[in-house]
Amino acid sequence: MNDLSANFIPANALAQAARYQRFRDFVYSGLSETSSSPSLPGLSANLNELELQSLWFAGAFGREFLSSDGETVRIIDFGEWNNGPGPDFTHCVIEIGGQTRRGDVELDPDARDWERHGHGANADYLRVILHVYLSAPTERCFTRTRDHQNVPQVELSLCMLEEDAKPNLSLAAGRLGRCAQPLRDLADHRVASMLEAAAQHRLERKSRRLHRSMLAQGKAQTLFQTLAQALGYRRNQQPFLLLSQRLPLSRMKSLASEAREALLFGVSGFMDSVRYEDTLPETRCYLRQLWEHWWQQRDDCARWLAEDQRPRWNLAATRPGNHPQRRLGALAAILDAWEAVSTPLLDASRWSQIAWRQTIQGLQHTFWSRHYTLLAEPARRPIALIGGTRIHEMLANVAYPILVPERTRLWAEYLELPALLENQKVTRAALRLFGETPRGTTFQRYLHQQQGLLQVYEDFCLEDASGCADCPFPERLREWNG
Repeated sequence: MNDLSANFIPANALAQAARYQRFRDFVYSGLSETSSSPSLPGLSANLNELELQSLWFAGAFGREFLSSDGETVRIIDFGEWNNGPGPDFTHCVIEIGGQTRRGDVELDPDARDWERHGHGANADYLRVILHVYLSAPTERCFTRTRDHQNVPQVELSLCMLEEDAKPNLSLAAGRLGRCAQPLRDLADHRVASMLEAAAQHRLERKSRRLHRSMLAQGKAQTLFQTLAQALGYRRNQQPFLLLSQRLPLSRMKSLASEAREALLFGVSGFMDSVRYEDTLPETRCYLRQLWEHWWQQRDDCARWLAEDQRPRWNLAATRPGNHPQRRLGALAAILDAWEAVSTPLLDASRWSQIAWRQTIQGLQHTFWSRHYTLLAEPARRPIALIGGTRIHEMLANVAYPILVPERTRLWAEYLELPALLENQKVTRAALRLFGETPRGTTFQRYLHQQQGLLQVYEDFCLEDASGCADCPFPERLREWNG
């Protein structure tokens, strides 16, 4: 465990999480070492430039680097995501060679993009204090501004990413694995013990990831981003993260409710993608209200409205209730009730699961409580902005990872959370580990068991490239003492 974990995870959680980590290390001990990190060339095929910028902005690559000249570079403030012409991030603060510098940061896929895109001749880039890139040619190339100032360079690679921030580049098929037989022979209490320890380990990783973001962005902003991501479901988490990073909480809270809602729908691209004449009268009234505020802010957001800069929404096979337009309405409602939503999560002493559930369940919106999309007819009766399953996901992925490190007794409360009603990943994991046996159901009754199943599946099934044939996990299961 690193120092970050030790500072923010309670001792009992560390003990269980460390126990699972030791077992994981034991399973892989004695095997020839191979890098589990995907190589840099494969990165562009899985992450677009916006996603890379998002990872950088969230501090996922870290805060301390070595420049191309061998000097230590430390990021003190990641600044603001620029919505106009010029560098990607503005008002940044870095420390390089022991000296503090304030200015802008440019992030490019390739070091040569600085000249390819004409940044070196552009006055907008005179304040750049750091050029960050993902690859560079064999021959050294330098970054210089129009007034011939040398800009320090930092080259990134995927191996810098924390394990919990790396993209999932592989999937294991949902089929019976060789571990099913030894698991079948393992006593129930030993299986339960392993899953609980794996769940502790998973919660510790989520806590560490959230705290890393808190160091980069602040606690309230991290909470805003994480809640936004939770509204995106599996298919649209990244677009929601981009929106919450580009439209930070401090800016949104400084605006009136109607103005920030217009900003959400405008920067998302939905204001320009829906034709006014295609909508129903009630929707036209709502759009007119948004446009009254959006037209005043649109020019300031012009950079983000370019085709290659817009969030990439995944609308295929999306249930009406999960449509990102409706979820943006829910995010607007969360901002309207921000104090009630955020206070119990920012101050663990004020946490009450029942009260927080009631707050989220009680969120309403004059338009989105009765509409699925901007083109849909109104529903016959009001629809919950955020349903029970989504609240459950928020508890698992936002609330308890933030709260348990600050209030140890909440781990017992976490253990009592019932399982999610539907989760394809969990179903796939249970099938691989238990097959179609009653045990596959027995160990999915609680949320922590599902989280434990996912962790075991990711640590072993997804790391195995032999189609299960050479995976060391089945043979070493008997060494787990629970």
